[in-house]
Amino acid sequence: MPRESSSHGSGSHKSHNGHKPRNNGMSRSHGGSRSRKRPMVSGEWLRNFLSEMLAVELGGVKLYEKALSELEHPELEDKLSEFLQQTHRHVELCTLMLEAVGEGPSYRSPGAQAAEHKAEGLISTEVPSEMLDLNNIENLVLAETKDHWNWEMLASIAPKIGDPELKRAATKAISEVRRQEKTHLDWNEKTLSKLAMESAMHALATDMSESQEGDRIEEMATHSKDRDF
Repeated sequence: MPRESSSHGSGSHKSHNGHKPRNNGMSRSHGGSRSRKRPMVSGEWLRNFLSEMLAVELGGVKLYEKALSELEHPELEDKLSEFLQQTHRHVELCTLMLEAVGEGPSYRSPGAQAAEHKAEGLISTEVPSEMLDLNNIENLVLAETKDHWNWEMLASIAPKIGDPELKRAATKAISEVRRQEKTHLDWNEKTLSKLAMESAMHALATDMSESQEGDRIEEMATHSKDRDF
């Protein structure tokens, strides 16, 4: 008598109710595909952000020009001139990226308008002549801090840019500008500290000179009284 085949040993892989078990491999594959899909950055947000980046760079050009026109420390001229030329290039790159999203340089997002007002505020601030370099370098530290953050932010979101042309333009611009922005910020911060220390030492020397002059006048007055007696 032939032995009955066992359902467990059969190659049909049928369940006890006669149906094949559900193939979960396909559903896992779809789920994995969805989980690996990278979300794209909003086109509107990117357009507004690039407009703001352009405004900050344009403000930087004005601040470097002001620093050079009022410069009292000629040893700073070479670096300031170099950074000014690089900032002009950054303006060009931001303009190209903005055009890649369908906008021209005349488009000004709310963030760009705010950046323009901030730059004008820095430019219009008046200080005593002995504070010109200190004030101008301080303004550049503020502007370059924002510039540096902008480019780091762009580097973070670049992989999430959906438009291939803009993604290529952004990646190329980042590779050119990112290190320069770090150099701009570091140099301006160090120069600001140097100028602040110089100002502090000058104030100390002035105080000491005035104190010594006061002591000398007091001593002369004492000698004069002694002679009267």
